[in-house]
Amino acid sequence: MSDLRIIGVDEAGFCFGVKRALQLAHQATEEHSEVACLGPLIHNSQVVEGLERRGMHVVDDIAEVSRGSAALVRAHGAGPDVYEQAQKRGIKLIDATCPFVRRVQQAAARFVEERYQVLVLGERDHPEARAIVAHAGGRATIVQDADELKQIDLTDRVAVVCQTTQRMDKLQALVAALMPRVGELRVVNTICDATAKRQKASLRVASQVDLMIVIGGYHSANTNRLAQICRATGTRTKHIEVAEELRAEWLDGVRTVGITTGASTPPEAQEDVRRQLLELAAAGAAEHRGGT
Repeated sequence: MSDLRIIGVDEAGFCFGVKRALQLAHQATEEHSEVACLGPLIHNSQVVEGLERRGMHVVDDIAEVSRGSAALVRAHGAGPDVYEQAQKRGIKLIDATCPFVRRVQQAAARFVEERYQVLVLGERDHPEARAIVAHAGGRATIVQDADELKQIDLTDRVAVVCQTTQRMDKLQALVAALMPRVGELRVVNTICDATAKRQKASLRVASQVDLMIVIGGYHSANTNRLAQICRATGTRTKHIEVAEELRAEWLDGVRTVGITTGASTPPEAQEDVRRQLLELAAAGAAEHRGGT
């Protein structure tokens, strides 16, 4: 165990959208004594707590924001009604919607205007997917996988967009299931390029190691998806939020460990986990020597 080898995924760390959202959030807390965030900025409790200390508090609805104050739209986006309410009530809205998410919103709205039946491949309760539907005027249906098509009456003209953190194989399966059932199918691959690269790299590392550690918020869709992808290789996979959750027994019989992180996981989290793994390995090796 003293010779533990650790392989990190190069594509790990904050994605572009999260970096941009954090930059806007920090700027907002410098310019305003108090800022409301419409839901957690990103799915990482440590980052959200840090922002709270800077004067940003989380609200569930824009109705909770005082007139004339400032509010921030998180990276997942928000529906058109949020922008309308902000304008009516004089709320300064700081829009941290990820540009890639905005592209999905625009595509869904355009397809509705062109009279397609719009399907959103995504998670039904995820804020990004709900915002996409809102931008489609509520005239879009969220589907979580191809199997759900069995419960949907399809028209002859269907368009598909997807939540930016979805898996490519799920999109391919959905398209394959739709092809025999519709006359015209439009598909916009709105999976974020950074997400796709991170998933491929994590898959590659997971197939080379004895244990895979996935770091990220338990409520983070893209982090949970990374854990699913890594587990699918057959490699033992542990999803944690912070290094303190690591357990020495996980390293029993392990020679190689892979580390990857979700798009909203701070870069320093990977280094914390790497350091903790080496400490646990060293302690285990010393204990083994002492017992022989």
